[in-house]
Amino acid sequence: MCSRPCIITSSCAMTCCAACCRGLSGCAARIRNKKMMTLKRIVGVALVASLLATPALAADASAWAVDAKASRITFTGRQMGVPSKGEFKRMTATVRFDPADLVASMVDMLIDVASADTGNRAIDQELRRPKWFHAARFPNARFVTTAFQAKSGNRYEAAAKLTIRDVTRDVVLPFTLDIGEDRADPSQLVARASGELTISRLQYGIGQDEWKDTAIVADAVVIRVDVVARRKK
Repeated sequence: MCSRPCIITSSCAMTCCAACCRGLSGCAARIRNKKMMTLKRIVGVALVASLLATPALAADASAWAVDAKASRITFTGRQMGVPSKGEFKRMTATVRFDPADLVASMVDMLIDVASADTGNRAIDQELRRPKWFHAARFPNARFVTTAFQAKSGNRYEAAAKLTIRDVTRDVVLPFTLDIGEDRADPSQLVARASGELTISRLQYGIGQDEWKDTAIVADAVVIRVDVVARRKK
């Protein structure tokens, strides 16, 4: 038997004889396991720290809470040559917008088509029916941006996908944007965006059968968007 002590750890001191080689190997394995556990902890801490510093999480600063009560989505068409106006009373939206980072900015808006209010109950009920919005089957119109482009001053353009009924088409919404301190709460910023675009109702299947006659209801419909949103400074 050899009398030289094992130098791996003081707690594993043993003689390097044939009878203790198995114990020596086990001790070395335990040391390797401890080193691996320590390394994993270090890597884990570093990973968490790097994630906290990434733009994806930092982008939360560009998230805005839409004030649905102060925002308005209106539409204007013509019936027998006479302007006919209405408003969608219910909408929700997810907004992330940073003028300094338009690539990461986005808007995803859902509009409850059954909330269309023209001030005429009979017309409102008609708009919900299958020949028009078919609200029972397609309850929401959806507006999802795909890109933003800065113009001069406070003017921008939003390229987007607009879905009404089961039809999705590309649209461009020119809009103005003003951001300032919220007078009611100085700890917040308030953003006001306003814009409008014109769509073809027939391209979205709005107004079918006898209602396709544009002499009765014009094809062009102007949609105006006025959105108010807030976030902490």
